[in-house]
Amino acid sequence: MKKVILLVAFALGTINVTAQKASDDDVKPEFKNEISTNVFDLVVGGSLNVNYEYLMKDNQSFLVGLTAFDTYAYYDAGFLEESNAVSLRAAWVIYTSRYEKHGGFHFYPMLKFRTGEVTTDDVVFIENSQGDVVESNSNTYDIGGFSAGFGLGYKWVVSDKFTISTNFELTRNLGGNLESENADLGIVEPRLGVNFGYRF
Repeated sequence: MKKVILLVAFALGTINVTAQKASDDDVKPEFKNEISTNVFDLVVGGSLNVNYEYLMKDNQSFLVGLTAFDTYAYYDAGFLEESNAVSLRAAWVIYTSRYEKHGGFHFYPMLKFRTGEVTTDDVVFIENSQGDVVESNSNTYDIGGFSAGFGLGYKWVVSDKFTISTNFELTRNLGGNLESENADLGIVEPRLGVNFGYRF
């Protein structure tokens, strides 16, 4: 009788360990970091962008992005000759999905700081130091300044590690003279994004 009880106890223990292992295999890995790049900016504006996102609890995250060769929105993107502008942005991302961690629809408030100039090769009429309006084949203007705004988008998570997201941002410039040197950029900057990311 004791042998039967021991055999049953051993069998139940083996089944429990097997079930526990299967359950552990089904649990998705918990990633805390994501790095991504905006390929839309690269194709349209020639800007090189890298984002780092720290994934936190409650389906929220903190994002920091650095962009080299930046532009102001996509103003004069077809005539862009040179850019030495660099921007840094920070955003608090809130994901609304109840079923996917750090995926699905999201929105975020953001702050952005940019410094530098861009040069375009389109024909413009500018005012010289004597006050005369002359024709020029290139135009250089400062796009530096500080801005604040918001963004919204949607993120797909592929194989738990890779992400594809689209987003739209709208910011208002709070500093810098964007109307200098005949740039006439305006104070509201729209921006689009198609981002590819990797979680680790």
